[in-house]
Amino acid sequence: MRHLRAIKYSIKDRSTRFVAYWVTVVVGSCLIAINQGIPLLLGEPMTIGRWISACITPVVPFLVSCHGQGMKKTG
Repeated sequence: MRHLRAIKYSIKDRSTRFVAYWVTVVVGSCLIAINQGIPLLLGEPMTIGRWISACITPVVPFLVSCHGQGMKKTG
């Protein structure tokens, strides 16, 4: 339960949220390029599953960053 509290705390904190956004931009972009880049380079179409994957992928680095920062700040 304290892990969820840490995420909740960090999402409310502006400076933590700012760092998490930048982590999301950098890491999320890399993950999307890794996961979707080769199929796109090979000319494969973007299916609905790939679009969903591409939209969900940045959420993971955001939550991981928030969790880490929240755990550090809340102990």
